[in-house]
Amino acid sequence: NAYHSVLPSLFGQKNTQCTIIMSDSYDQDVNPINITNRDPYTCLESTSPDCPYTCQGLAECESCNCAVVHDGIGPWGRATDVVFCLLPIIFLVVATLPPCGITKPLPTTKSLPLSALLMLLVRLMYLGSDPLLVCGSVVKGVHEAITPLSIMAGAICLFETMEATNCLPYMMREMKALTVGHGVAELCVIFCFATMVEGASGFGTPVALGAPMLISLGHPKFESVVVLLLSNTFATVFGAAGTPIWYGFGSLGLSREDFTQISTNAAVALVVGAYLLVPFIFAIIVPFEMIKENFLFLFLALSGVMLPLLGISFVSYEFPSLLGGIVGLGISAVLVHFKVGLKEVDEGDMIRESSGRHPMDIAPMSERSAVASSSPFMVSAAEPPSLSRLSTSKEEEEEEGMNLLVVNDEEYVPLTGAEMGESKKSSVNFSLMPDDEGGMNEGNSHVESQTSSHAASKLVTKHSSIEDATDSQRAIEMAIGPRKSGMAYVREFLLRTSPICLTVVLLIVTRVPQIGLNSLLKKTSPHFSIHFGSYATFRLSASLVFQLENILTYPNLDWKYELLYTPFLVPFILVSVITHLIYRKEASDSLLGIFGTVVSRVESPAAALAGGPAPLPL
Repeated sequence: NAYHSVLPSLFGQKNTQCTIIMSDSYDQDVNPINITNRDPYTCLESTSPDCPYTCQGLAECESCNCAVVHDGIGPWGRATDVVFCLLPIIFLVVATLPPCGITKPLPTTKSLPLSALLMLLVRLMYLGSDPLLVCGSVVKGVHEAITPLSIMAGAICLFETMEATNCLPYMMREMKALTVGHGVAELCVIFCFATMVEGASGFGTPVALGAPMLISLGHPKFESVVVLLLSNTFATVFGAAGTPIWYGFGSLGLSREDFTQISTNAAVALVVGAYLLVPFIFAIIVPFEMIKENFLFLFLALSGVMLPLLGISFVSYEFPSLLGGIVGLGISAVLVHFKVGLKEVDEGDMIRESSGRHPMDIAPMSERSAVASSSPFMVSAAEPPSLSRLSTSKEEEEEEGMNLLVVNDEEYVPLTGAEMGESKKSSVNFSLMPDDEGGMNEGNSHVESQTSSHAASKLVTKHSSIEDATDSQRAIEMAIGPRKSGMAYVREFLLRTSPICLTVVLLIVTRVPQIGLNSLLKKTSPHFSIHFGSYATFRLSASLVFQLENILTYPNLDWKYELLYTPFLVPFILVSVITHLIYRKEASDSLLGIFGTVVSRVESPAAALAGGPAPLPL
């Protein structure tokens, strides 16, 4: 405890090495620390040179942040230091993306932990860093993985619930009805949605929410994630109500005017970058020729989100992404609805080249989906239409002197005379609306199978084939019924989209500092503490903030997890439970079954995530 009497003479000499015994305040075994004149024991916060020599015990070192500071220079010079420090990243890139197919790619569940181990060895064996700090940083990094892992688990839970309750298939059907499967229009709408979510939440939630929606729209999985990650860079500066600005630069003592100036400068750069780069980012999914043909629409849609973002940045550094995304989403929807600058394309041009899907097709996100290959609705929809199991209308409309058969409010070309007679006998109505018991309306009419098959084979739509319902569209109609009109449509739209809307609202309410919940959910006191020996001191506050303080007894090496603030329980799990309660009668699985699926899906990424954040503190 009297090491302060040794330090003045120690650092007054050159080429001197001394072993100092530090006894912590918990009466644990003493820790010998070798300190040389290259590794001064100093205070990281106070400017007083006497501070390091007056601290006695771990508690006082904590209060003023005193620690052994290594210069981080290896024995072979700074140029070699750069090479050694880049080795873990070089290894990660080569192992994950081997050049010229030299070897099979190493999965991230192995490459990330190995990269972390390599960084640990460089720190200890070459740079000679403090072993206590290095090992404590690894422990902190492993705990840091809980944050992205919980966000991922929450997002998976939300979308699994939306699939099980047919909310996501409904939203994708409405999206297809709006965009008519136009790839550029879909990308612009999702881009605005991701910008809005980034402004409200951050922490990776835009990709967690937007990528599954792109995939469900029929776009390839890998490309969808890449496009969302790249597109998200134009909103991250103002993510989570401006957290990167006010928190990232908060320690510099800047004023609110300085923050606003940073916000404006960043917005100008982001707007210019969006106009230059977004077309090439979208070209990852859709052909560049299609982007050029619809460039006016793309320019207007980008302007609808980026120009409001720029304007708001002059007065606020917290809400540009949030408000810009909301305004852009509305403008993009109007542009798509009225086809402003949006060129119609042929079906052949719109077929997904990478996935081979029809542009109006809807892809499942899980086996619980109504459009999954194993779904009974999908199995029934894939079968040829059989008139024997469908009810018929009592009359056929006459339009321009021609008899037209009406099927789900769609007009079809007239049948021949003989076929019309057969059709009248069977009196068919192609309504796919479920009855009260959830089954299909059988109707009272029965026809011979031969007649039904013959009549069904002659049904040809008057509209272009691009508007024909695909198997997935028919499966959704079997599961939740056809699209409604009037107040019935508004009511269903509000209920079916409530999971996403409620998620965004909760993110806004818990992130905007002016509301007050932001600071309340992150309060670290009052709390209770448990001392876990030399591992750390565990604390749990009334706001459910988990903390580990002084990891491996190293001063101020702490970890924190804000359970109610991190987008996990609120909003993802909470919204999932509410959605399942609303649609529990038609849900294809229970909440326990959904939770089990979530656990099984995050098991594999857990190892990669544990190895990913571990090198960051190093």
